[in-house]
Amino acid sequence: MAGLVPALLLALFGVWCGTFAWGAAAPAGAVAAGALLATLFWIGAPWRDPLRLGSAGWLLPAALWIAAAASAWASPVPRAGRVAVLLLPAFLGLPSAVERCWRREADRRRGLRALALVVAGVALWALLDWWLLGSPRPAMPLGHHNLLAAWLVILLPLAVLPAREPGPWRLSGLAAGGLALLAILASRSLAGFVALALEAAVGFVVRGSGGERQRRWWAILLALALLVSFVQLPRVLRIASGQDPSTRARSAYWEAGWKGFMARPLLGWGPGSAAWTAAAFLTPVPGVNPWGEAVGELHSLPVQLAYELGLTGLLLALAVPVLFFARRTAERQEGRDPALLAAGLLGFGGGAVAALGSGALAVTALPVAAVVAAGAALAGSGRGRARPESPWPVRVYAVAALLALAPLEIARWHYDRAVAADSAGHAAQAESELAEALRLDPRFPLYSMRLALLRNRRPGEDAAANAELARRGAVAGRAVPPLWLVAGVLGYSAQRPWAGAALEKACRLDPLNPFPPFYEVLVEPGAAPAAERGAHALLAEPRLAAAVFWQRHPELLGRTLEAVRAWPGVDAGWKQVLIAAVSPPGASSAERRGPTARLSLGIDTGQAVPVSLAIFRRSPWKAEWDLVQLHAALLGRLSLPPAAAAPGTSAVAFASVPCRRRSAGAQDLLTP
Repeated sequence: MAGLVPALLLALFGVWCGTFAWGAAAPAGAVAAGALLATLFWIGAPWRDPLRLGSAGWLLPAALWIAAAASAWASPVPRAGRVAVLLLPAFLGLPSAVERCWRREADRRRGLRALALVVAGVALWALLDWWLLGSPRPAMPLGHHNLLAAWLVILLPLAVLPAREPGPWRLSGLAAGGLALLAILASRSLAGFVALALEAAVGFVVRGSGGERQRRWWAILLALALLVSFVQLPRVLRIASGQDPSTRARSAYWEAGWKGFMARPLLGWGPGSAAWTAAAFLTPVPGVNPWGEAVGELHSLPVQLAYELGLTGLLLALAVPVLFFARRTAERQEGRDPALLAAGLLGFGGGAVAALGSGALAVTALPVAAVVAAGAALAGSGRGRARPESPWPVRVYAVAALLALAPLEIARWHYDRAVAADSAGHAAQAESELAEALRLDPRFPLYSMRLALLRNRRPGEDAAANAELARRGAVAGRAVPPLWLVAGVLGYSAQRPWAGAALEKACRLDPLNPFPPFYEVLVEPGAAPAAERGAHALLAEPRLAAAVFWQRHPELLGRTLEAVRAWPGVDAGWKQVLIAAVSPPGASSAERRGPTARLSLGIDTGQAVPVSLAIFRRSPWKAEWDLVQLHAALLGRLSLPPAAAAPGTSAVAFASVPCRRRSAGAQDLLTP
């Protein structure tokens, strides 16, 4: 039975509790933590040197945990990394648990058969979802084509091992390998292609010496990997010419990570902090990064580790797998199963290559797959019986970690109940559930913001207290743009003195968003920069030119249009169309006295990735918040796209918008 545990973990995380979308729900989060810690408690792992790094490196895992804990302690957002700090010892110990599961040959054989079935099932699911349901690329059940490709790349070398066996189980390995290969190729993931090609090349060099038959199979795989890599040639050419939107967006994320690392190079900003703080360093690319974009990771694991853990944590995080590779490579001819050792290292190495283009550690299916690959390498390299150790240190840790995680997971459960209650129209129940979630986890920013929005819908609610609650969430999140926007709008409604500063931060963190600069105009319509702020808002959302507000301030509208005309870097034709579409003040009073409409702020709606899911790893909670009253008669003439989407607009247009020129630097924004 123990031999099936690694495959069961892969199935559990790969199809449900470790996936991008489904893994954010409360039951999935609780099951994920419980499964990892229960495996450690039941199977056990040595606590002195769980990765068998030897006398030169057995302290490295402990040093890595200390570095992560110190970084979290010094972080401006320590709550973001609490789960990571609590579960890091579990991930460092689980490879040894996998090794114990596969210590006996019979258990290894059963475990690898089950693993092949899991990989084949996930790959087939992805392909059927692509073929039958019309998905753009195979992505399910992981939730994104890059995540799926990385998961399959890690496990592919292990999944084909049953092909060594005689009899019907040989077909399971062949089917798993074929389906996984097809799913990776169909995903068109560039990182997956590169990792697959490198796995094939290394396998050809290393395993080719095992005989003519093995050499032939690896040569076929290598030729196939190189052949299909030509499918990516057009994209490679676009990347080289700087015309690939995905690469341009990734370059912005990598640049933000580098800036953040340089601002705090020793300890970084804390584990898990990238999602909450990276917006302070991000310069969005017009036409590539949309306003309101939820950046949950920096799209490169080394960049993200450097940003979150600093140089100390990065070096330790690199030293552990490098020394692990060196130790296992030295044992490759002496272990129980050299082929299993090689497959584990090959998958682990392929995952490392894929991680160069993804930092999605919060999608726990990937680290669990890496743990199983590392455990397979340990199982293949083991010799004899391990030195007996008491199981109680690991068991005590598992129980302590579970108790520490319990209130956080219970709070998530109350949050999910609030989402369900609000969707069913039970606002009072939703508010009660969310208040309980905030009581159990008071430093989680999303709960404060959502509770403020719920209470804001109640007539007669204390507007000032509501605004302060929203501001509390924004301060806890430090640099999450939607939190500061909600706090600023509620602060404006409650006439709080800090409303302008909150809106300035929201604008600084998301300069392509039209609402912060427009509300800054509402807060101070007579201020000197009001026209420049209004022009910034119109560039980001032309429909704001139809706002009822301008009827009370016609002179300010005229100055705002002049600021639009003089704005550098904006497509000249776009400016002409906008200015011609806006009637001069007083020219058509009937249009400004007719029916009105509302411009709404969508939260977790109309986005490729919801904010709640990407930044906070919580279930999406769709909400529409009517913010600006518009003259309906003017909207037909203002169906322009944002200026950032116009072909003649350059990066100069939004590189130094007013709020970014006046606001504090990123490090000042994040310093407690």
